[in-house]
Amino acid sequence: MKRQSGLFLLYKWTIILAGCWCLWQLFPRLNFDQSGSLVVFIILGILAEWLAVSLPHGYLSGGYVVVLAAQLSFGGAATAWVTGLICIVGQGIANRGNPLRATLFNGGRNVLATTAAAWSFELVSGPVIRIVTFTLVYFLANRVLLYLYLWPNRRESPDLLGGDSLRWDAYSYLLTTPYGVLMANQYSQSGLVWALMLFIPVLAAQIMLQKYVQMALANRELTALFQVAGRLTMNGESAAFFDQILQEARRVVNYHSGAIFFWSQERQLFLPAAASGPLQAALSNMVLAPEDGLVDRAVTTREPVNIGDLRETGLSVPGPLNRFRSLLVVPLLARGEVTGVLVLGDKPPYAYAEQHLPLLRSIGGQVGMVLANDLLADRIQYMAATDRLTDLLNHRQFYRLVVKELGRAAASGEPVSLLLVDIDNLRLINGRYGHGTGDALIQMVGSVLRDVTGPADTLARYGGGELAVLAPGVDMAAALKLADQIRVEVRDRRLIPEGSEQRVMTTVSIGVATFPEDTSDPDQLFLGAEKAVARAKELGRDRAIAFRQLVKQRKQLL
Repeated sequence: MKRQSGLFLLYKWTIILAGCWCLWQLFPRLNFDQSGSLVVFIILGILAEWLAVSLPHGYLSGGYVVVLAAQLSFGGAATAWVTGLICIVGQGIANRGNPLRATLFNGGRNVLATTAAAWSFELVSGPVIRIVTFTLVYFLANRVLLYLYLWPNRRESPDLLGGDSLRWDAYSYLLTTPYGVLMANQYSQSGLVWALMLFIPVLAAQIMLQKYVQMALANRELTALFQVAGRLTMNGESAAFFDQILQEARRVVNYHSGAIFFWSQERQLFLPAAASGPLQAALSNMVLAPEDGLVDRAVTTREPVNIGDLRETGLSVPGPLNRFRSLLVVPLLARGEVTGVLVLGDKPPYAYAEQHLPLLRSIGGQVGMVLANDLLADRIQYMAATDRLTDLLNHRQFYRLVVKELGRAAASGEPVSLLLVDIDNLRLINGRYGHGTGDALIQMVGSVLRDVTGPADTLARYGGGELAVLAPGVDMAAALKLADQIRVEVRDRRLIPEGSEQRVMTTVSIGVATFPEDTSDPDQLFLGAEKAVARAKELGRDRAIAFRQLVKQRKQLL
């Protein structure tokens, strides 16, 4: 990646410096008696850039009319300077807010293309052949230099090198070439004022084309909305539905990578539901907190948030999103409640326009309803599978998961450890302080398990004052180490019962059984952990014992 980045920067600055060198070499050949006319031509070109027609993968401009008219009227040296100044001023400094390096590259690219076209212009004879040759060389040189510039990102944005951009460019050259010849003839025969008057229809045509493109894009956006609405009635996997939504979103806005996140009430986080683009894997493993600056405003206002340039905001965002400068965050709503967010990112700044937000808001409302239905179904299933006091899995669901995990471990050859964590003297605490305090202790031990265990571990309430941990990939030695961490953390915490000033301290006894060292049978695995817990209590509580240790001790006694 570093090597590619270095080659990319080398290419970019080579084009910039080569363009500057061409302008320096051509400067002595300028005719300063024509400076007034050249300034007017430059202003016309800048106006053409300002009124350029924005497309999803580029934009169209009538600036080539000025380029060709300058070549026919003033020669190659003046045309190179006119083209370079039009690009730098019209595309960057006074218009689109492009990064400085991109603006300089565009200027250098156009200067080199103009120089090559002017050189070819002098090699052939005949007015028609000269004009055709100049146009073809200018077009091809620009395209080749642009393709090399975009080549490193071809996988991330394949449409940038696609047929749509090429087709629209070809149309613009076919339409502007005759007009450039007409403008040059008008300038040579009638003077600058008439050439200026002749250029006004070009600007008017760009404005009309803008309206046409807006209508075409609006039609495509409505098609996307129709597709989304149609899929709401389809029966199928919700993941496939969300993947389709991300695909349809490209009809509305072009983006580098995007993801849909749903709100998890249990974890109080936005979790990934689907992702698309080159950063799909990274986005699929990312979570968003509601207080993050990225989503806080969207969640609070219930409105889409368009971040034009992330570097200017100073917002801190999760790792994958730091690669973007433009971000679009759309809340997914159902009956006024946020059920998720749609996040789209692109590398160039100010990639998204406000005109895209209303349609994305409508799509967000429809997707939000699907999420709300899914979340309701998940919530019902979750309540049936969890213990209400601790919000951990109940015994029945935990046993099913253990059986499934042991089957997976048998195929992969990995160990799996079961830890049963039993709160010491819970009956005495209930009798002295009440069952409310006992419940609070159980919740506190559950909180310790969440803090100490890893993301791959599964937690459950085994029954009464006993909780359980299933630790995939953990052997007996690592399981005993984890058990000691749990035991020490529980012992160090204190609980103040309601209505009492005395702090209650508790300890836990922990039994460990490991698959396949101890047994390959799920029932025997639970039985082994239970026997280890009972032995830990017999030895004085507040300790962790593995079933293998218990078996070894018994063999020594025999």
